[in-house]
Amino acid sequence: MRALRPIPAVAIGPARLGSIARRPTLWVEAGLLLTWMALAVEPLLLHPAGASASGPQGPGGGGLWECMIGMGGMRPGAPGPLPPLSFAGHPVSLLATLPMLALMAVAMMVPTAMPAIRHVALNSLYWRRRRAVAEFLAVFVAIWTAFSLLVLGALSAWGLPASPPAAAAVLALAALWQLTPLKRRAMLACHQAKPLPPRGWRATAGVARFGLHNGGACLLSCWAMMLTTAFVGLPRLVWMALLTTLITAERLNLKPRRTARRVGALLGAAALFAVVFALA
Repeated sequence: MRALRPIPAVAIGPARLGSIARRPTLWVEAGLLLTWMALAVEPLLLHPAGASASGPQGPGGGGLWECMIGMGGMRPGAPGPLPPLSFAGHPVSLLATLPMLALMAVAMMVPTAMPAIRHVALNSLYWRRRRAVAEFLAVFVAIWTAFSLLVLGALSAWGLPASPPAAAAVLALAALWQLTPLKRRAMLACHQAKPLPPRGWRATAGVARFGLHNGGACLLSCWAMMLTTAFVGLPRLVWMALLTTLITAERLNLKPRRTARRVGALLGAAALFAVVFALA
């Protein structure tokens, strides 16, 4: 019999480490890792073991995590949870969620934009490469933060609580959106590159326009899936990780239409499960 050859080991030497360090998107990838770590650690810091998570939550106290979409706080003396941001009655509570909304936008949506970020880095002059990527990220993250703030404000104003029927309806909406022509056109627009001027204010404007184009297409493509974050009863970080995996696989796959249909089927199955759970 022919002997199987072992897989050769990959040596990590100074030259290979140097090539990794020269990756134009390395600092973005490191920032993504730190963002997910911050989101994972934040609830533990705000609610250490033995501390009560149901005490009064105000704009200056409690956790930003608890005033996120679908989490809700507790009014002092109230018998149960209230809609998001209604725990304090202060308008500033909505603005207080901006840091967490931005972190969520970075953690969930920036991984899907890595090809666009790499395009910006490789098509900018070396001395302004990081600046160009930062400009793109500022526009891209601002689009998703504004969308999240709009959804959060609407849920707070309408007083829509998270429930199995609401989760089923939103999951079904997301599954149907996966099959629409607008979704397909948005996915194609996500992969369109734009020429970037080399220097001066034209370079900044060109990166900003590309950020608006890519971020707008990404929003049109993924808004329905992101909306499910407000209603699904799974732990927030778990559902965020699942959605990030699905959206990134859809965006980076060589056959995005087929992947979009499969993601739609998964969302439809989740909607049926939510219906069964609501009827049980």
